Amino acid sequence: MRNRADMFRKRRSKKNIILNSLIILVFALILIVGANLIFGGNDTAKDGETNDASDSDPNKEEMKITEDENNEQQSEAKGSKQEESSNQDEDESSEQNEDAIDQLEVEEGDDTERDENSSTAQENQDDNQSQQDDSGPNESQIGKPIGTSQTGEHTSSYERGTVDWNEKVKAIKMATGLDDSMTLWRLENGGGPHKSVGKVSPDGVQDWMYVVNLQWVDQKGWKVTSVERKSR
Repeated sequence: MRNRADMFRKRRSKKNIILNSLIILVFALILIVGANLIFGGNDTAKDGETNDASDSDPNKEEMKITEDENNEQQSEAKGSKQEESSNQDEDESSEQNEDAIDQLEVEEGDDTERDENSSTAQENQDDNQSQQDDSGPNESQIGKPIGTSQTGEHTSSYERGTVDWNEKVKAIKMATGLDDSMTLWRLENGGGPHKSVGKVSPDGVQDWMYVVNLQWVDQKGWKVTSVERKSR
């Protein structure tokens, strides 16, 4: 009986050892599998993130390249527009400068022509005045009636264009030596029905005049009795 009991205990002890070993082995396997799941999952996740990042990089690079190309195209378009605007501004500025130069040349030409005309007029006036200063009144015509076409009783007229008016003007021209271009300032009554006085200047002269006294002679016309130069 004792031997059987010992054999039974030995068998039971071996089973316990085997069972305990199996339990330890299973526990160890569980730990290993768990550790693999934990640490292997993190590595897998990291690899997945890395792969995702790697997979997304080409798209990002492509988008970046596209954006760079768009920016470059926009810069080129902007530069082209600025260049066109600059060229247009230069053309407009050049046209304005040319117009200004043409206008200036025209104005200078007009000024030159006006100066020449003014100078010519002044020279003519100076020459005319010089001639009048040199020649003076026509003394041979002073005191002599110039003749007349009027008949009958004489009536002095101060209406421009009448026969008597024209004969007065003719007598003044002959006595002063002036021509049709003279300036007639006044022709008026000289203090009696047969007396008149005229005030004339050479053409263009403003600062002096001839004062001419006239008297009517029956059947012979007007005669100049005196010619006096005075300042105006």
